[in-house]
Amino acid sequence: MGRYERAAKISLKEATALASGVIDTIRHDLRREEVRLEEEMSDRVEAVQQILNEVASIQDAIIAGSSEVKRELEKAKKRLVKGGDRELMATQIIGAATRLGELRALHNDAARRIQGALARPPSAVDIIERLTKDLLKLSGSWESSAREIDESISDVVDANAPLEMIELSRELNDNGYDLILAGENRDPENIEKCRTRIKEMSGEDHPGLS
Repeated sequence: MGRYERAAKISLKEATALASGVIDTIRHDLRREEVRLEEEMSDRVEAVQQILNEVASIQDAIIAGSSEVKRELEKAKKRLVKGGDRELMATQIIGAATRLGELRALHNDAARRIQGALARPPSAVDIIERLTKDLLKLSGSWESSAREIDESISDVVDANAPLEMIELSRELNDNGYDLILAGENRDPENIEKCRTRIKEMSGEDHPGLS
């Protein structure tokens, strides 16, 4: 096994190990973020749930109370039409208005409670924004590790010409092989042709080759 093949195997082994490490890191980071997201979202819902249940019960009570007061008011109105007892009707009206004021105050308090619960941080949007920022930070670390993989892969095969090939090129070009190829015809033009032929055959004149 030549030194390039040995170096390639070593570099590929390192790249494989780095890739596995990056995958494990990302998997761990994402799992950690997933667990945190689940906890935060669950806490958000649970924090509002109790108040929502209480407010829902209050709203149901308001509906029942409003319906009851309305029925009593309608009954009093019918009695007024039949008996003409305006004093009783006035009492009923004042009582209904007072009760409505109480129900309205109860409703306003419930509305404030639910608004306060919804405004309490972190909101669901806050949680997602936090997650997005954390993932952006983590991605910087992931990219840094990914660059190490690319660098390791780029080292698998050296793009530069091997020293032995360079030495062979120098041997052909610098040690009179053009003269030997020219034979007895030492005319400068013939020697130049032989020199050019060696370069063409060796690929030295091809673009991108050393």
